Amino acid sequence: TAPPALGQGPGRQRRPPAAQSPLEKVAAQEELSLPQLAGRWFLVGVASHCSYLAEHSHQLEATTVTVTILDGQSLAISTFRKLDGMCWEIRQRYLPTQAHGRFRLKGRGYGSKVDVVVGETDYSTYAILYYQKGRSISVKLYGRTSRVSDAVADKFEQRVRAVGLNEDVTYYFPQYGFCDSADEFHILD
Repeated sequence: TAPPALGQGPGRQRRPPAAQSPLEKVAAQEELSLPQLAGRWFLVGVASHCSYLAEHSHQLEATTVTVTILDGQSLAISTFRKLDGMCWEIRQRYLPTQAHGRFRLKGRGYGSKVDVVVGETDYSTYAILYYQKGRSISVKLYGRTSRVSDAVADKFEQRVRAVGLNEDVTYYFPQYGFCDSADEFHILD
């Protein structure tokens, strides 16, 4: 028999292939139109294994998001929500990746990037976005109004189950008490 190839001796095992990221299995919205995605959205629901969300779900605050298109391909996201009774604006920028409908949000520090996929939207009533940080995935449902139809809520719950989450980690947000702005001292970039 021939001698084993270099690095393939009896004590040497091949490394298993890297596991597929949960987000790689999610299809992005076909023919995503960023101009149609722009505007004001209400955060209706989120599914996530986030421990903070689980512990503080009784304190969820009504949240709105304004999407602005920068340079024709990046998304400027302004999130308005209350924290300790004060309205805050959180500004983020979703940078496009090579794949259509997929973005990257860069945080501060190592390992703080978040991959984002615009999974599905009809632009006029709902949008379902997927977020992945590390190996953890979450799904968010946005509406053009603070309420969505039962059919849209059912669709969201189906998408949640498809990525291995369930109703035990799905939270719906209040439909009242929204912030429209924040003063200059309550803006986080």
